[in-house]
Amino acid sequence: MDDGLEVIAKIPYPLTAPKKLATESEVATLDFLRTKGIPVPRVHAYASESNNAVGTEYLIMDKACGQPLDRRWFDLTPKERVRLVTSYVDIEQKLFSIPFGSYGSLYYTHTVQPNLRADLYQTPHGHQDGRFCIGPSADYMFWRGKRAALELDRGPWRDHRDYIRSVGQRELEWTSRYGKPQQNDFPHNTIVKGEVSPGTYLDLLRKFISISPYILPESREDPMNMPTLRHPDLNPSNVFVSDSCEISCIVDWQHSSILQLLLTAGNPPLFDNPDSEPPSSLEKPSLPEDYSSLSREEQSRADELHRRRMLFYLYMVFNGRDNKTHLEALRYPLSPLRQHVVDRAGRQ
Repeated sequence: MDDGLEVIAKIPYPLTAPKKLATESEVATLDFLRTKGIPVPRVHAYASESNNAVGTEYLIMDKACGQPLDRRWFDLTPKERVRLVTSYVDIEQKLFSIPFGSYGSLYYTHTVQPNLRADLYQTPHGHQDGRFCIGPSADYMFWRGKRAALELDRGPWRDHRDYIRSVGQRELEWTSRYGKPQQNDFPHNTIVKGEVSPGTYLDLLRKFISISPYILPESREDPMNMPTLRHPDLNPSNVFVSDSCEISCIVDWQHSSILQLLLTAGNPPLFDNPDSEPPSSLEKPSLPEDYSSLSREEQSRADELHRRRMLFYLYMVFNGRDNKTHLEALRYPLSPLRQHVVDRAGRQ
């Protein structure tokens, strides 16, 4: 721009769904996050429908400040790793402290029809900001393929059990209409051989729906049911950092949704455990004792594994210090199994 302002235009991929809701939700989410001190781009203009001169939905927003993390990702010094992790945990702590009132996605209130609006905050804990509301989920899984044309319960959900039930009902409806027999040729399969009919899958979905009220803690007031917003796909390409490696901007909040803490808890891809099993104790990782005798190629592999283990370790340590709510969810009994059951039920 003439005044030195740098902006970018973002348009949806052809397969993006739902384009209108995804655009409206992302714009409102970015605006809302800025009010909470979260470093995200400012949106200057947008169109949520394609009937415009551009011919597509779009967002015009600030160019992210800082350097793309993926350019520095493999060369972070120990101090830079600490700054990266602590700055992100601080951001998550702010997100986890927001007293949302329901489950779904964020929107400007005026863009959502009244019967699909839920209050932004739990009352009386939070003063309602009339500009924003919680509306239907913009999560791609509720809109992919022919699901977009189905009449489904996409929220917002006030009861923590209704969201899980809707996941099962969504796949039940899709399978009833469009399911076809599948050849079960998964490698090493020795349990269910041959052709699998949609009826088998429908039976499993009905069983999932029957247990859905018991997957999460019973009380809506249980901290594990707290409505929580997190970035839907945190990876190095979505993060920008300052020269000192503190997070300066996080982009790509499309399809973000507010879910139960127990279902959304976990290490983001940036700080995930690189090992197949969780560590038995939280001890600071170290290089192999025979590191000096390894070949250059072996040392390179050891360095990369150590780097990833250190990021995982630091994320867990600083959650314990600064975001104990998240750490409690990570340690909740059978937390990964509960998440896995819901996730797999929603993936046909």
